[in-house]
Amino acid sequence: MADNKTQDKKKHYISRKESRQIAKENSRAIRKFEKQKKRKAKVEDYTAQMNDENNIVEFENLHTYFFSDAGTVKAVNGVTFSVPAGSTVGVVGESGCGKSVTSLSLMQLVQAPSGQIVSGSIRFRAELFKRDSRGKKIPVYETETDENGEERVKLNSKGKPVIKKNSLGGNMYEMETRVVDIAKMPTEAMRSIRGREISMIFQEPMTSLNPVFTIGNQLNEVGSLHIKGLSKQQVKARSIEMLKLVGIADPEGVYKKYPHELSGGMRQRVMIAIALLCNPKLIVADEPTTALDVTIQAQILDLLREIKGKINGSIMLITHDLGVVAEMADFVVVMYAGKVIEMGTAADIFDNPLHPYTIGLQKSKPTVDGKVDSLYCIPGFVPNPINMPDYCYFRDRCEKCMAKCSGEYPELIKVSDTHSVSCYLYEKDAEVKNG
Repeated sequence: MADNKTQDKKKHYISRKESRQIAKENSRAIRKFEKQKKRKAKVEDYTAQMNDENNIVEFENLHTYFFSDAGTVKAVNGVTFSVPAGSTVGVVGESGCGKSVTSLSLMQLVQAPSGQIVSGSIRFRAELFKRDSRGKKIPVYETETDENGEERVKLNSKGKPVIKKNSLGGNMYEMETRVVDIAKMPTEAMRSIRGREISMIFQEPMTSLNPVFTIGNQLNEVGSLHIKGLSKQQVKARSIEMLKLVGIADPEGVYKKYPHELSGGMRQRVMIAIALLCNPKLIVADEPTTALDVTIQAQILDLLREIKGKINGSIMLITHDLGVVAEMADFVVVMYAGKVIEMGTAADIFDNPLHPYTIGLQKSKPTVDGKVDSLYCIPGFVPNPINMPDYCYFRDRCEKCMAKCSGEYPELIKVSDTHSVSCYLYEKDAEVKNG
């Protein structure tokens, strides 16, 4: 009995010497990654190429770790999927599966220094500013036809060239489309993309909004930072316009209020307004309906669907609510313990789930007409993210486990043009153990 207790202690606890060694290794790794993020790099250093030209973003073998005193937490451990342009991709899974960390990796907002993108690629199709030899943005000037019928640059009353305005009312600069690898981008370069090209609706608006600034101040900050050439009045007008767009009845009044003066639904709408202010290509919505009642949830989802059509953008929807995914998503990615275990169209996942974990998620969902004594619960627990096994992470909870599941982790198997699953059950030579 005593021997069992000792072994259990060794399994779950580390010695002081081991802790010091882990801290030393962590410090070395963190310095390396932080130095890489702060480096000065040319655009060519992080330019990439899409595997599919129809995608707006591609994750390939992404690894995002947290270096803790107890060991390395592999929160995202080899994630690969893509978001097609103009589509909504739902990322689902139970709490702690790596959904939010994947989205934060895309935004380069993983909490540093402990959290770091270790390896892999996040390819994004971005519109970047062209620069001259001095590194300055190149303006696009208005033109006019002179008395000789020749086109020339238009001058203002002071004899200076007039810069053309974009659809948002800001100065227009020459742009170029480039595929960039966000995982390799320096922090400084990412700031030109975050908020303008990719925006995020955070999970908890009360903690995401600054309590000491008015709603107007927080909207204006985004506008003045990313839309160059607007006056203070123009920035304010744009902010109020966005509050109107998200369905706030008194936008001028809400503009002057503080976050604590608004309801949960109103704060969520404000978060959406901030995210949409610069007409981003990609919206990352992390649990956008958390802590909202059913009627407000429906309004928020309708709003996201409507706005997506207006800006012709894409949505990456992070949620554990299968009902929300079924209603909103074109494609679904199922994650478990930091890995993608199944992905396909919404019809593939909901009409023909293949992975035992996905089937378990479906069975655990309550139904209106279903008569059951209790909801289904997937047996067992998620493995410790610090000491991840080499075999399938779901093995110890799987009712269809077989001998092969104790070997190497299964690769994603393509069962159709749109449907892939990480499970040995779908190999031709798979044999189920114990029936």
